[in-house]
Amino acid sequence: MDVEIKTVNRKPIAYVRHIGPYEKCETAWNGLCAWAAPKGLLNEHTEMFGIGYDDPAQTPAQELRYDACITLDTTPEVKGNVKLGELPAGEYATKLHSGPYEELGQSWTTFFHTELPQSGHEYDQQRPSFEQYLNDPSTTPPQDLKTILFIPVK
Repeated sequence: MDVEIKTVNRKPIAYVRHIGPYEKCETAWNGLCAWAAPKGLLNEHTEMFGIGYDDPAQTPAQELRYDACITLDTTPEVKGNVKLGELPAGEYATKLHSGPYEELGQSWTTFFHTELPQSGHEYDQQRPSFEQYLNDPSTTPPQDLKTILFIPVK
């Protein structure tokens, strides 16, 4: 078990909401990046996160909510589907997922139902869980993708 507890500071973000199957969130990412790139908001300091608000085992796929997010160093003007928000601060149990995004669902299931309980930490339902994408899926082979999973804990 490779669960680690990390403190996350509040992070200002821009995001685009996707409603539907988590596997279909690429449209949200395309819209967010198309808005951010001309503004110079995608740089070496930009962090990319995905916030999934719903458990796909309990919520119908067409109702799943997901925010494609980038961190911000400034407060840009937004319009259309792009919104401003913040990644909630606090303590999080974390685990590294290595491999294709198609295998993230299984990693989340194992993390939530086996590894988190075994770690002795309790899930904090007041904050959402999220993912941090460490490399670019357009230039990284799927087997080499790195994603950190974050579960809020009390």
